[in-house]
Amino acid sequence: MSAELGFLSLLLALGCAFLQSFAAFRSGKDGLQLSISASRAQVIAVLASFLFLVASFMASDFSVTNVVANSHSAKPMFYKIAASWGNHEGSMLLWALILAGYGAAFAQFQGKSTPDSRFAIGVLGLLSGGVLAFIVFASNPFWRQVPAALDGRGLNPLLQDPGLIIHPPLLYMGYVGFAVPFAMAVGALAKGKVDADWARRARPWMLVSWGFLTWGIALGSWWAYRELGWGGYWFWDPTENASLLPWLVGAALVHSTLVLERRGGFPGWTVLLAIITFALSLIGTFIVRSGLLTSVHAFAVDPARGLAILGYLVVVIGSAMALFAWRAKAFSADMKFTPASREAMILVNNLVMSSAAAAIFLGTLYPLIIDALGASPLSVGAPFFSSTAVPLFIIGMVAMGLAPLAMWRKGTLMQALGQSRFALGLALAGLALTAALKPGSIMGPLAVGSAIWVGAATTTFGIKRRRTKWTLDQWAMVLGHIGLSIAVIGMAATSLFSTEISKAVNPGDITQLGHVHARFDGITSVQGPNYAAERARISILDENGEVKHTLYPERRYYPASGMPTTEAAIQSNPLGDLHVTISALTEKQGQQTVIKGWAVRLFYRPLIGWIWFGAALTGLGSLIGGLGIGWRRRQIKPVIMQAGEA
Repeated sequence: MSAELGFLSLLLALGCAFLQSFAAFRSGKDGLQLSISASRAQVIAVLASFLFLVASFMASDFSVTNVVANSHSAKPMFYKIAASWGNHEGSMLLWALILAGYGAAFAQFQGKSTPDSRFAIGVLGLLSGGVLAFIVFASNPFWRQVPAALDGRGLNPLLQDPGLIIHPPLLYMGYVGFAVPFAMAVGALAKGKVDADWARRARPWMLVSWGFLTWGIALGSWWAYRELGWGGYWFWDPTENASLLPWLVGAALVHSTLVLERRGGFPGWTVLLAIITFALSLIGTFIVRSGLLTSVHAFAVDPARGLAILGYLVVVIGSAMALFAWRAKAFSADMKFTPASREAMILVNNLVMSSAAAAIFLGTLYPLIIDALGASPLSVGAPFFSSTAVPLFIIGMVAMGLAPLAMWRKGTLMQALGQSRFALGLALAGLALTAALKPGSIMGPLAVGSAIWVGAATTTFGIKRRRTKWTLDQWAMVLGHIGLSIAVIGMAATSLFSTEISKAVNPGDITQLGHVHARFDGITSVQGPNYAAERARISILDENGEVKHTLYPERRYYPASGMPTTEAAIQSNPLGDLHVTISALTEKQGQQTVIKGWAVRLFYRPLIGWIWFGAALTGLGSLIGGLGIGWRRRQIKPVIMQAGEA
């Protein structure tokens, strides 16, 4: 019965979404209030539908096709719940829920403030209506099958990880959150007014969305590092790139909006970035869910659904871009600033971020386009992305370090550098030390130097203003920049100084990696709740041959899906991680595969934990800024629109 109730709730939400839009576009105060009420009803209905789906998974209702395809009776309850959004249909319903939540929050807190906010409520209703219509007609998560299955096929074992519980919701909170700035941009274009007041109202939503997206990307990277067994943290996978693109353009958007708010500059550029950021979120959805690619991150589905998503994408992005093209000439700012002012540094950073996003976008989609045209398959891998994006990131970080110390409008290079002599000295020392430790490398030392430059320059900014009361904007900037500095140092150290060794072993054999001595003590069989595993015992020895630590990497097999997985064992400390995996050495004997021995693989990843700590700090700064600024401005009573305003 929960499936039928879930589908009925979906239909109710669909009706509320279009009612929200219809009422918002009507004139009069009653229409505005009706649209706000409809947004509340919509989020309640979608939440009910989502909870009914979760209940179907928790009850192992194998008459629901979605449950059969993605769950199993032996699966732990933790992963049964996660499986409800670990698939195409469920993930789209989660997307719809978060979009409805953002829409209701915006309608409640800002819907009555200005005419363009009212228009934005209508746009958000249309966006929700399109997603809900897609779910109802093309991606129904409540579809019944007759007869019911005896059991399910289980979730992809690689997705049976605690990170799956948190990663998709956080990622979607970022992806979908940019729908609000998008709707506000469309509303501003429709009403013909983009000014500092619009920037003040839009910026908290941007900061919150960007902060959640930062956390979501970082958690996905951490999950991949722990779960995939190859020891890295980023693989330039198309699905990873799909989340990085709106993050890059979103960073440019946040900074551009600051200039619009403080100096009245970049109005057209800011609105365009708001449109592009959400467009990239939609394009990422299309890439992941259209069946264009197969990835451990992706939910590859049939092409018909992909075409439906493509149609939604074309309508949303096309209409917004057409409106921008029509109105663009109306948004110009007569703003003058020197080449070394804060405005100029922000502009450089924005151009760099946008250029990096363009390069990654091209590298991600070009092979798919070539394949679609029937030409010879083409692979674009990590070397392309590293050689194009990394130099741009370094240039952006140089500007990022200068920006807080530069003056608005009249800043000079000597003035900014004069305040950051100590930071510059530290950066050059870090660059020189890294170059000495890793001769022949260019990008690595430059990355370390630029990261130290950002961190030290931001710290200098904080010290110079220690006697003044900090604004939430300043807290967001300081935490965000220092967090990014820490993360980049971790990335550079991991890329430059990581070591690894793989060796076939017998019980008692010792594998040496630098100062690490790891003894293979043997294999034992263990039985998990829904898997069988061979668990290795790896003893880490000190210089006297005594056991300091014991690690237990595993090789698992999930009968429901028929898939083996590698579970790494990781010993972490602030200076680096020892990452250990095992693999079976097999041989075919007739129709059977026989295990003939074992191999141990050791990775040492210096400072890799700094990546996720720094990213968490950056996301925290953005969220503090967005939520704090939004709450503070809520204390100012909004101007209630008069009846008849459009």
